[in-house]
Amino acid sequence: MTDSLTRLRRRPMLAPLLLPLFAVIVAGAGIVWLSMWARTTVIVMVPHAEAAVSNTGDPDLSPAGERRAALLGPAIADALAGRTVDHLYAADTRRAQQTAASVANQFKLPMNLLAGSDWSALASRIRRDHRGETVVVVGYASTLPAVLNHLTGGRYTLESDDHGSMFLVVLPSPGQPGVVRLRYGGPSPTPAGPATR
Repeated sequence: MTDSLTRLRRRPMLAPLLLPLFAVIVAGAGIVWLSMWARTTVIVMVPHAEAAVSNTGDPDLSPAGERRAALLGPAIADALAGRTVDHLYAADTRRAQQTAASVANQFKLPMNLLAGSDWSALASRIRRDHRGETVVVVGYASTLPAVLNHLTGGRYTLESDDHGSMFLVVLPSPGQPGVVRLRYGGPSPTPAGPATR
């Protein structure tokens, strides 16, 4: 008859085998969780191009604005260096939609329109729904700074006649946001004033 100590000596101990296996499983789960959580979101924020002079509240782009808007899609493609755009938002006015059309064509995207009441929640929406994605937002000098400041904690401003700025916002998770202000399409044309001698 064998005693209990002899039986323990004859049976292999599974703990030395299971402990490394358990450690590998926990490490793998941690890597998967971290890769899902730690994603960098990129947002490109652009004011609409130059608008035509009009008596209506919703003017089209001027010829200079049309030329600038045509350059926006390729400029964003160059700035993102091979990264694709996942979502495109534009204000619900003709000048913003006409500016965003070049981006929609460049990246084969539908345009999501933003009404005036949607701008206050846009930063939260981007953080919640678009983590790890690239988003382009075309708006106004009056709406973009508030969204930009909410995303970054900064104090950015934009002049109403600045149509050539493009803000590249990088939101790493975890990490501090970064902002790069780029220019595209050359300087805005100055309106013709009275002739001087």
